[in-house]
Formats: sequence, C-alpha cells, structure tokens
Amino acid sequence: MVLPQVLLSTFLLLLPAASGAFQEVHGTGGDPVTVPCSYPESRILSFVCWGRGECASDTCGQTLVWTDGHRVNYRTSNRYQINSQLLQGNASLTIEYADESDSGLYCCRVEMKGWDGVQTLTTSLQIQPGSSSARTKGLAIGLSIFFLLLVLVGTLVITNYILMKKRPESPSLVALCVSKIRTLLNKEVASP
Repeated sequence: MVLPQVLLSTFLLLLPAASGAFQEVHGTGGDPVTVPCSYPESRILSFVCWGRGECASDTCGQTLVWTDGHRVNYRTSNRYQINSQLLQGNASLTIEYADESDSGLYCCRVEMKGWDGVQTLTTSLQIQPGSSSARTKGLAIGLSIFFLLLVLVGTLVITNYILMKKRPESPSLVALCVSKIRTLLNKEVASP
C-alpha cells in the first residue's frame, strides 16, 4: 500500500517541473515565511537540503541549509530554520525576517533510504514589501515632526529673549538670574 503513495507523491512532485510552473508561496517583508516541503513519514530520512534556485538532478542548488535529520550540519544564515518536526515528514523551511531579496525559487531535496529515495520540490517564493518599510516610513514622519517642533520652540524662545532684551525697563534674563542669586546669598549672610 505504501508503493502507490510513493509513486503518486513522486508524480505530483514532478508534475510542476514538467509543466514549468512551480508551487507559489507569498509572504510579507519583515515577517517569517514558511516554504513547505514534506515527505512520506514512513520513510527513513538520510538528509534534507534547501537551496536557492531550481532543483537539479543531484543537488539542491545554492545550498542554504543541510541537515542529516538529527542536527543542522550547514546553514548560511540563522534566518533559515528547518521545521522541528523533520522526522515526522515535515521538511519545511522558515525564513525569519523575510525581505524582498528573498523572492525567487527554492529547492527542497529530501533523500531517504531505499531505491526511490530522492524527492525534490521547487517552490517560487514572492515577498511583498511589508511592516519593515512601514516602520521606516513611520520613523521618518515621527522624526520630521520632532525636528519641526524643535525648530518652532527654539524660534519662540529666541524671539522671547530678543523682545525681553529690547525693553529698557526689563532686565535681561542673565541679569535677572544673577540678581536673584545675590538676594539669596545676602539673606544667608544677613541671618546668623
């Protein structure tokens, strides 16, 4: 009963490659995105590798992650994570903090024990601009408002200072502070 499932799985995996169309996964920039890949749970796993580009006959393209099923033996970046349920037939790849530059083709290559033990799947990943660009825009707007308010308050303080200085009857700000300090010092000296 397992053989028909394996043949059907293999046929379904090869069908997109034969037609030139790949499974598509969509994600948003700044968020994690998972590219799915599974294999028959009943099979004994030899290794899984994920790579950029279309699957070749004997490699997984430009290798991003390689694991023997028990530990990750190679990883180009900590952003690439293989599903923790690897031994239960789930070899999905999660890309943390996805970016538009992550868009493109990804190859999942699973090798299992047995005569028909190679399974490959090429998936097209499309990342749309997302929360990271929105945060950058929000930061730019916030900083612009802050500097505008800073200039406005600075202008008001300087204008007020100039107007106070022009009035002959009002002492300057510095003179006012000095006179108050002298008054306090005189009170301390006068009181025994």
